[in-house]
Amino acid sequence: MPIILVSNDDGIEAEGLRVLEEVAGEFGEVWTVAPLEEQSASSHRISIGRDVRVYKFGPRRYAVDGSPADAVLIGLFGILPNQPHIVLSGINAGYNLSEDVFYSGTVAAAREGAMYGFRAIAFSLERSENMMWETAREVARILIGKFIELEGFRLLSVNIPSIPFDEIRGFRWTFLGSRVYQAPVKVEGENLFRIEGKPIFRTPPGSDIHAVRNGYVSITPLGFDLTDWEILKRFKAKVPL
Repeated sequence: MPIILVSNDDGIEAEGLRVLEEVAGEFGEVWTVAPLEEQSASSHRISIGRDVRVYKFGPRRYAVDGSPADAVLIGLFGILPNQPHIVLSGINAGYNLSEDVFYSGTVAAAREGAMYGFRAIAFSLERSENMMWETAREVARILIGKFIELEGFRLLSVNIPSIPFDEIRGFRWTFLGSRVYQAPVKVEGENLFRIEGKPIFRTPPGSDIHAVRNGYVSITPLGFDLTDWEILKRFKAKVPL
């Protein structure tokens, strides 16, 4: 039976993690290694040079007193008896769209697995007053079924609208849109600041934001090379060093 490593950034007690564990269990033997507490927006932080305590929460369930990337790294090389067939992260309570992939602990957990050569999928569900976990469950079941044996990808970020499953219009392959914030820092008092602001979206057709806004599940393949190849080529020719 395939081994499936499951993690998240919302913590070991999160509803989305429970949903993902249950769905993944239909496809293999699930080993869960997740943060002990919520680690949202923790990005790809890892705990270099300090001891990280691990707590056992049940059969094949462990909580790590650290980041999502810590959890996956410790799971891969410290806990699992064998290499996993695939790494799954989520299901996050809230979208991880556009620039969110740089901040997201959910995506970082999946990315940590992908960095070591394992295929990985990060799942995120739109945050709403009535979280549609059953929709997320059905979407995860469909996509894990399609991708668990499919080779040729490294890291997928899946975003799911929080609407009834029968209202989902389908699935779309997408690229990252853009969302930055107007006036992102608010002065609250002397030496006191708050990071927030009004989001400004750029949502061309084909982008992840455009897809979810129109009722589709967005599937975005993510890469690892942040090199600006155009600038590198131009400057190597024009700016000799």
